[in-house]
Amino acid sequence: MPKQKTIKALSLLLVVAGLIAVMMPVAVTFTPHTAAAAARTYQSKGSQENDRNLYETCRLKKVERTEESVMCIYRRQSGDKDEVLSNEDPSAACQRQFQCKRIN
Repeated sequence: MPKQKTIKALSLLLVVAGLIAVMMPVAVTFTPHTAAAAARTYQSKGSQENDRNLYETCRLKKVERTEESVMCIYRRQSGDKDEVLSNEDPSAACQRQFQCKRIN
């Protein structure tokens, strides 16, 4: 049969261990911590925030082929000045449309 002092010592040890197990997470939660991540500052890009206003659709208007190159002429959606792209490969194909930069 275990002695009375041993039982009291074990029960006291269990009570203390239980209190430590409960109080340790609480103490860690409420202690102040320093942030380890670097701070970032974000800046606005001004008028370029909306990219939809910077581009328009250019559609193929005419193809001019020579022995040395191909010139693809595109009509802008807004009707302004035509966009001209050239390629040195005479067998190159022109794409039907693309998003070209708007001229203001």
